[in-house]
Amino acid sequence: MLSRIDNNEIDAKELMMLAKDGDSEAFGLLYNKYFVPVFRYIYLRLKSKEEAEDLAQTVFIRVYKSLPRWRDQGKEPLAYFFTIARNAIIDYWRKKKDWKLDDNEEDERNDGPVVNNEHERIADRCDNAELVKNALSQLDDVRREVIVLRFMEGFSNKEIAELLGKSEEAIRQIQCRALKFLRDKFKDLNLYEK
Repeated sequence: MLSRIDNNEIDAKELMMLAKDGDSEAFGLLYNKYFVPVFRYIYLRLKSKEEAEDLAQTVFIRVYKSLPRWRDQGKEPLAYFFTIARNAIIDYWRKKKDWKLDDNEEDERNDGPVVNNEHERIADRCDNAELVKNALSQLDDVRREVIVLRFMEGFSNKEIAELLGKSEEAIRQIQCRALKFLRDKFKDLNLYEK
């Protein structure tokens, strides 16, 4: 059905409408367009690449099954995908709550000589990314979600407010408090300079 339309000109809402009408190519384009943002959104909450990939697939299956009920409510379709992803994460943690969540396994590091500066830079970036993930994990769910949606997914405060069912002012306040917490956390770790 899409072959007559230039894929660069069709927007996500049109793709959702076409997919709702049974166009599998349109759903494939939605998958290509939204898989990475949905995966990142999930990965930042689960911290496991394999589980995030599995759950992202679950999200797309749920979206596909819910297409007959989808209606354009003036929001970007990605908000719909994130809503389903958010619910899938909640379901995931409910199922996992009886499992031991923290293994406390020791990391074994190679203390051998660094071959070149590139390895050192990569290690520093990995360490910093781990520190950021750790700091984000210390935020409550709402603050973490606002920070991820705003700075990692690029949503505007208005879009986040619509997605979370809050006012823009509330989102700005949540964001401000979360950023203050993170700034203080990074000061404590000597990672933040004014």
